[in-house]
Amino acid sequence: MPRIPLVAPEDLSPEMAEIYRSHPAGKLNIFRLHCHAPTCFPAYSELAKAIFATLDVPPLERELVVLVVAVLQDCEYEWAQHAQIAAAMGIPQDQIEAVRASDWTNAVFNDRQKALFEFTRQTVANVRVDDAAYAAVAAFYSHRQIIELLYTIGSYMMLARIMEVAEIELDAVHGAEIVKHAEDAAKAK
Repeated sequence: MPRIPLVAPEDLSPEMAEIYRSHPAGKLNIFRLHCHAPTCFPAYSELAKAIFATLDVPPLERELVVLVVAVLQDCEYEWAQHAQIAAAMGIPQDQIEAVRASDWTNAVFNDRQKALFEFTRQTVANVRVDDAAYAAVAAFYSHRQIIELLYTIGSYMMLARIMEVAEIELDAVHGAEIVKHAEDAAKAK
């Protein structure tokens, strides 16, 4: 049972009730948990859309980063949603399994991915990254992409904390549907 109850559908603001009814995110427990923070959630939703749909970081690499964060933060809810997204995006199952096992140096990953994983691992564990990890990631990513990676890492660290402190229960997995919705919305603009 969650520590923080989900906002009941009848208690949602009109704007949130519309999302609940019509948007794939409304189907998730995390959405109704976020609704306890009407001051922060709308702005966070815009950040989430940007992370899902408009980063300069390649989407498959973004998704691998999210999986690494989920493993490092031991967040089952985040893992369940994003393992589905990763598979739907075409990330090979052997890579998903290697991330799950924290096997960041597995031969199924290329040097770019390995640099990304070490950068992510050090960011999560240490806040700062050492010179070798930074140089390795900088060899593959632009300054813009590095900052976008840090936003992604930080965002999913925050989400893991919300989910784990609230002890949210895993519900249906709709992660891939939510990403597709965000991508479609970004294309429509």
